[in-house]
Amino acid sequence: MTSHTEIRRRSGSALLVIAAAQLLMVMDGTIVTVGLPVIGNGLKIAEADLDWVLTSYALAFGGLLLAGGRAGDLFGRRRLLRIGLTVFLAASLLGGLAGDGSVLIAARVLQGIGAAIVAPAALALLADTFPAGPERNKALGVYGAMSRSASTSRNENR
Repeated sequence: MTSHTEIRRRSGSALLVIAAAQLLMVMDGTIVTVGLPVIGNGLKIAEADLDWVLTSYALAFGGLLLAGGRAGDLFGRRRLLRIGLTVFLAASLLGGLAGDGSVLIAARVLQGIGAAIVAPAALALLADTFPAGPERNKALGVYGAMSRSASTSRNENR
């Protein structure tokens, strides 16, 4: 039999992982947006093509978000969260090591795919882990706070 303390500890660990994943996803967008001029100069990306660094991610993410949610239903949300984070982190490494714009844009597409897998899995896991009511509300508040804190620097630089 599982004790109440152990359940709370597992819930806290789940919230920590899910909130950290959300922080990572949003912070990535902030970093790329703020650093775009430097990235463009460093990789010699034409100004006309610089928007593709952001757009490629958004297209992959938006286009595959529903598929990511359905995949979580079919194959398990925890498994998809792990897979999505692995894809996202590997793509981040690829993007960091990119020697030209085309590799960076391909890496951003892969990041969008990873994020499209992570986002619905993370929210579904929050709903599964925390019962409706005050506990779930607090967990969703932490999740939302991660989004806000990761995007703060982007909003302040406008």
